[in-house]
Amino acid sequence: MALLFMLPDAYSKKEEAYVTNYQVQGAGVTSQNAVQVRITILTKNKDKVSDADLEKAAVHAVLFRDYDDATNAGYGSVASHKAIMGDITAEAQYADFFEPFFRNGDYKNYVMLVGDTRRVVKAGKEWKVSCVVRINNIALKNMLKKQGMVKDLGGGW
Repeated sequence: MALLFMLPDAYSKKEEAYVTNYQVQGAGVTSQNAVQVRITILTKNKDKVSDADLEKAAVHAVLFRDYDDATNAGYGSVASHKAIMGDITAEAQYADFFEPFFRNGDYKNYVMLVGDTRRVVKAGKEWKVSCVVRINNIALKNMLKKQGMVKDLGGGW
C-alpha cells in the first residue's frame, strides 16, 4: 500500500524526497526507554542521502507513522508502535510548528544515529540507504504535550 500526501510549500525538493520516500521498521528499545527504528530511504542517487536526511525521516516516522517491531519478539509476535501525533494529517494541522521544527534542525535534540549501521543496497533502478536511528520519543512526546499538540491521557479526568 502506498502512502501519498501533499507537503506544505515550505519544504524543498530535497526534503520532500526524504519524507515521501522512506520505509520504517522497529529496531528495538534501548535501556533509556528510547525507541530505535531502521529507516530506509529510497533514492536514485545514494550519495545525496545524508545522516541528517536519515535522522529527519526517523523523527518524521515516529511522529506520523505507525510501525511494527519484531526485533525482540518471540514466537512470531510483533510489537506495534503508534505514531505520536496519530497520523500524517497532524503534520498539516500543525504545519506552523513542524515546518520550522524540521527546517531549523530542532528535531536533532531527539535523535541519534547508531554507529556502524548504515547500509546501501541496490534495488532495481533505485538505492536503499538505511540506518538504525535512536529517538528519545519520551522527551519528544513531552515537548509536544507542552506545546498542546498531544493530549495527556490523564489530563482530561
